Amino acid sequence: MEIIEFGAEDPDLIDRAYAILTAAHQADIPENPCSPERFFRTLFSHVFPGRERHWFAAVEDGRALGYARLNFFTDENLELAMYELRVHPDHRGTDADARLRDRVERYAAEHGRTALVTAAAITWPGGPERDETTARTLEARGYTRALTTVNRRSPVDPLGAEEEQRRYDEALAKAGDAYEIRQWIGPVPDDLVDTMCRMETMIMSEIPLGEIEAEPEVMNPEKLRATEAVYAAEGRTWLASVAVERATGEVRAWTEIAIDEGDDRDARQGITIVDPAHRGHRLGLLLKLANLRQVRAHAPTIAHIWTDNADVNAPMIAINELMGYTTVDASAEYQKKAEA
Repeated sequence: MEIIEFGAEDPDLIDRAYAILTAAHQADIPENPCSPERFFRTLFSHVFPGRERHWFAAVEDGRALGYARLNFFTDENLELAMYELRVHPDHRGTDADARLRDRVERYAAEHGRTALVTAAAITWPGGPERDETTARTLEARGYTRALTTVNRRSPVDPLGAEEEQRRYDEALAKAGDAYEIRQWIGPVPDDLVDTMCRMETMIMSEIPLGEIEAEPEVMNPEKLRATEAVYAAEGRTWLASVAVERATGEVRAWTEIAIDEGDDRDARQGITIVDPAHRGHRLGLLLKLANLRQVRAHAPTIAHIWTDNADVNAPMIAINELMGYTTVDASAEYQKKAEA
């Protein structure tokens, strides 16, 4: 067996990598939506600004048994690396997993990355049982659990029209007249680019990261538009709702949901964030309800919305449970730091 680096110039290996992903997904987390093929293939040709991506495959007798995707940050968080690793279920008795992890860890260290983060599916109370072999493997290799995120799913119309309207009206009344709700599909409107860059930059300092140390990623208009171009190439469309403070024109709260070309049943909840100075007005709930309406109008075939939250993020979990989200499983984020 050999571990080789590959990329966009290797279409046969990309084909095999996607086959490995879908087979592993079906074996490990069949209830959860899998990345559509277009989205996966675009990962080889398009990279977000401020990112660098490297691919490795475990190959034996000309056949790929598994792959790893290693992501570096290039603007901030220069010591941090994150990776995903998949081995085809038919080849999990081999040493493909260990050989790939060895290569990823060595490559990251050679490029100055001193903190490695990766994830493993775990069982969560009330959800289906998950094979936790990967979690045990990581722990045996010196990784420690840094964060646990819980995956939840909701129907696109969880409350029914009457109850949804009641909760929407209550949240709107709590917000008062200080905010205007704005919505869009796709790129950010030109007049909101600067304020949305401020909100994007806020993300890393506001979401729970557990034991993972990460600096805020500074967004600017050029990076924002470049990021949107990558989403367009991936076939991913974002539907956004924001609360704009009337007095200043600044976005004070924001939520978004992604719909991927090739998946007309499942959508993915992205960030929901409220400016700390504007919390306590039910802006999060108000925007999430408004955005559900936008999703139903734009994509009537979507049946479910998926979301994940850190298990310690009690305020957002409370909102999601209020909206009808139920637990499916969880993902343990594991971290390994270089010895000082």
